[in-house]
Amino acid sequence: MTSATDRTSVSSELTTESLLALSERRIAAIHIKGFHDRDAADAVAERALTHEALGSYHKELASSVSRVHMPHVDTAHDPELIDAYHRQALGAIDDVRSMFAPHASPVDRLRLLLQEMWPAGANLLRLGGRTCFIGALRVFRPGVSQLLPHNDRLRQETDAPEARNLTEQLTANVYLRVPETGGELHLWLREPDEAETERILAVEGLDPSTIESPTLTIHPDAGDLIVFSSAMLHAVSPSSVGPRVGMAMFIGCANAKYPLVYWS
Repeated sequence: MTSATDRTSVSSELTTESLLALSERRIAAIHIKGFHDRDAADAVAERALTHEALGSYHKELASSVSRVHMPHVDTAHDPELIDAYHRQALGAIDDVRSMFAPHASPVDRLRLLLQEMWPAGANLLRLGGRTCFIGALRVFRPGVSQLLPHNDRLRQETDAPEARNLTEQLTANVYLRVPETGGELHLWLREPDEAETERILAVEGLDPSTIESPTLTIHPDAGDLIVFSSAMLHAVSPSSVGPRVGMAMFIGCANAKYPLVYWS
């Protein structure tokens, strides 16, 4: 494992120590090679490309990216969408889980590991007592899809009191299909300033020419898991050949005395 004192380092192990170091921003990311079987991952990626629940993110600059089942960010402070999100959560979880059968879903495996490794355990997030969805599949199409520099904070999406207690928010991505070139993950290791935050909330992305170059760039392989802070700026570059398909979840942290929570 890389040193937990270098905030630009990337750990190659998922352990209690590396999770704590990442949650405290003492390291930049956790990158686990071969977290999920590559052939099994590719089979699910193929199903995701034609899934009946495949839709697009609602914000202008993120709408080029498709996702299977509605994630919380797309509830857009709309009471009807919020209600639909929670009503559909368990069915959506079961549907995504069935896509991986007879293998375990990598998100289900990660949920168990978080429960075992985090000092206070980990639980599925519930907002106002209502179950959240977890396990969103995302499709980036070649020459079309990218995510510009942005960040993600649950408290920007909801007024639910459960969101106010989270001091850090992580993203866990499992990569199911990755093009040979393009589709890189870019990390800035800083949060956006006030003006940048307003822009991100409006359209979900910054013009890369207006900010500095990323601190780290990682090109994952199919089957890999990468965990990093979603509260800090990050982006995904477009690919020129073949789709990039992944599975994403958020992990909310207060401190080591409180359970982690996770959702999509």
